[in-house]
Amino acid sequence: MNAFLKNAYQSHHALEIIFSSLRWFFLVLSIVVFAVQYVENPVEWKLLLFVLLVLFGFLYMGVSDYYLHKTPEGSKMYVMMTKGGPFFDFVAFSALVPLTGGLESPLFPLAYLIILHVAVYWRFLGGMIAAGFFTLVYSIIFFLQAEDATSIHSMINYSSAVFFLLLIGGLGGIIVSRERQHQSKNSLLVEAANRDYLTNLANHRSFQECLRNDFDQGKEFYLALADIDKFKSINDKYGHVTGDKVLRQIGEIFTTVLSTKQGKAFRYGGEEFALILYYKEEAEVKELLAEIKQAVASHVFLDNGEAFHVTMSFGSGNQNGERPDLLVEKVDRLLYIAKNGGRNRIVLAEVG
Repeated sequence: MNAFLKNAYQSHHALEIIFSSLRWFFLVLSIVVFAVQYVENPVEWKLLLFVLLVLFGFLYMGVSDYYLHKTPEGSKMYVMMTKGGPFFDFVAFSALVPLTGGLESPLFPLAYLIILHVAVYWRFLGGMIAAGFFTLVYSIIFFLQAEDATSIHSMINYSSAVFFLLLIGGLGGIIVSRERQHQSKNSLLVEAANRDYLTNLANHRSFQECLRNDFDQGKEFYLALADIDKFKSINDKYGHVTGDKVLRQIGEIFTTVLSTKQGKAFRYGGEEFALILYYKEEAEVKELLAEIKQAVASHVFLDNGEAFHVTMSFGSGNQNGERPDLLVEKVDRLLYIAKNGGRNRIVLAEVG
């Protein structure tokens, strides 16, 4: 339960899954409410409209759930379906409430939930705009249904309902804005703690966490360790400032190459880097490492106008059931073989 609440707090995706589940629950609740009311007072045109609304709801929610679970977060359809959800909720609410008793509808409190959903994405302004639209819907229903809309009793009821709608919109937006700001600051601190300031790659701590998590989840991957050949001589000849520039530019090469691949790069320490590559075939890993090795070897580094080149050695092995520490030891031995074998080489473990 704690893990579920933590995910909902930190992830928009988890929160959208909650809202999606609630839609299905309230759709079933709406069917029950309407069925009870229809038995007591059957009105054919209401039944027809309600059936059409339910069919549309099943269609929309089915499509929405498909894109919610089957498409990557941030994709065009994912964003369209998730952010379009509150609009669908508003349309459904505007039809359901009049069909299930109007001012007396037990479904009216859904307005508060939908306003909060809007506030998640558009904060204070979104919450207030949503509250304004629900106030408009409530006002139309009120002045059409109330027997004496100008009486003191009716006006007190009307004013109270409008006040609470606006209150939920305003407070919901403020609370969400504050939480977003707090979460943003925390995210920056976490990012700083897990990123290497020089290369802008994830650092050794982040590598160990990622390696352990991938192992615990049973993912298939290759681990690779890469080392800059004769890096000490670069520092001795050109100085540590230039050495830092080399590290930074190699970090950029890793980031560029892996941006279209299935893998992550880390600064392991000193002049050594680590790669977690999510491939099953050794040939794919070898091809990727060869691409990185060639990109580094062909890159022109400069020191006061003097051009020079560097090379890297790689050792790589697949995750074959070893504990993370044993996997690192295995791959480190392969890197050692590459270094002793003449450098500027790739050595991979046997599969199996």
